[in-house]
Amino acid sequence: MRPSTSARKTERFLHFDTPAGYDDPVGMLLGCHRRIEKKLATLRNLCAHLSAKGIDAEASAAAQAVLRYFEAPAAYHHEDEEIDLLPLLELRINDGGERERLVELEAQIREEHVEIDRLWARLKRPLEGIADGLMKQVPETDVQAFSALYQRHIEMEETLIIPLVREWLRAEDLTALARAMAARRGAPFPG
Repeated sequence: MRPSTSARKTERFLHFDTPAGYDDPVGMLLGCHRRIEKKLATLRNLCAHLSAKGIDAEASAAAQAVLRYFEAPAAYHHEDEEIDLLPLLELRINDGGERERLVELEAQIREEHVEIDRLWARLKRPLEGIADGLMKQVPETDVQAFSALYQRHIEMEETLIIPLVREWLRAEDLTALARAMAARRGAPFPG
């Protein structure tokens, strides 16, 4: 199943086909966003595939890929933000207006993560059945809501949070973030 995306998104996908390493935690966060977008496209295409062809090996493989990604890497990404990135920004931002904006953004990010998790819980069960070769209905409205929320969430983080990271975090903060990201994934930290 090939995702149908605009040329702009295709260029973004290609730019991040080689994942950033732990020496570039911002690149890793952005790369995770690109992978989320790919898995969202897979999920949307899976619904169309099931309608057109029913359950088959391709549908099961697509469901397995979506499950694998949203069960671990996407969850780690949320933890990277909530446990490590946002507290680092809170620590460093000393401008009153910027700090107030961060507090609002942090609340929005946490609320959206809760809603993403709620929608994921509704999608997970039918996807598990499809992954096992059973014909299950994936609620199209939940797929659309999940996809739209994630897209808005990613856009907000990339246009509002990443610029704060680049402006306020120091090299040692980025190293601390990278170490935490590596530890969360059970990966060795280089150096």
